[in-house]
Amino acid sequence: MLHVFGHKNPDSDSICTALVAADWLNRQGRAAQAYALGEPIAETRFILETAGVAAPPVLQGSMADKPVFLVDFSELEQGPEGLAEADVQGLIDHHRLGTLITRGPLDAWIRAVGCSATVLLELMGYDTLSRAQARLLLGAIISDTFSLTSPTTTARDRAAVHALLPLADLALEPFAQTLLERRTQLGDAPMTELLAADEKAYQIAGYQLYVSQICVMDPAQLHSRQAELEQAMQARLMRDELDAYVLMLTDLAKGGSQLYFASNGILPEQPTHLVGAVSRKKEGLPWLTRYLSGEQI
Repeated sequence: MLHVFGHKNPDSDSICTALVAADWLNRQGRAAQAYALGEPIAETRFILETAGVAAPPVLQGSMADKPVFLVDFSELEQGPEGLAEADVQGLIDHHRLGTLITRGPLDAWIRAVGCSATVLLELMGYDTLSRAQARLLLGAIISDTFSLTSPTTTARDRAAVHALLPLADLALEPFAQTLLERRTQLGDAPMTELLAADEKAYQIAGYQLYVSQICVMDPAQLHSRQAELEQAMQARLMRDELDAYVLMLTDLAKGGSQLYFASNGILPEQPTHLVGAVSRKKEGLPWLTRYLSGEQI
């Protein structure tokens, strides 16, 4: 049986696309089960509730020598134990090709769009989609593209949303507004929990680092917790023996991000403001790559 899953600290694309990809594979006669590499965040729970679909089980144990199908990542550091020794049979993604090296050839679809769900839709088509599947994929695209406002958004993502809305039987604005509200409501959760909710591991210029993103409508809600933030980032740096830990705090209301750093001297001590930047993939990571590679910023 194929184990279908996305990355650690799963976002909505990672969970929702895995669920529909498993259905797609089963329909082809390839026995598949969707899993998640962590519990769903509040935003994803809203999408699952709207679709009337249960969250996939959390993946347990090593994937060594097991058949797997990946969605939304190809960075070995973002996968489960034993992924380097797994039999990777498929990949659906919209990120750069990562550090994963497979044992043999695989079916891989990596496209320059805003969401893995868009890639899956182009493979599946729309004729056989159920309302629940349409809601899952719609939620994934709205989440990953910040309701089609992110610079990662393409005409193909917009076309997918336009085609999915009648199948999902939803109106875009209220659905997207509630989804983003769930995403940006931080409450009084511990800072360690907030950082881990959307945290990804990368190797950049030979350095090992984690990059977390927290999206808010008002960054002031974290300013009063600055000391807690610095302590939590420093603790992760030490605990995981990293070269750097980075937080991308994104202001969705004004459109811009602040980068906060904890590092072993390889990144600035003071935060850096990225004007107009909301995408970790298209704006945050390129800035980090240029800086760590010694290019002029």
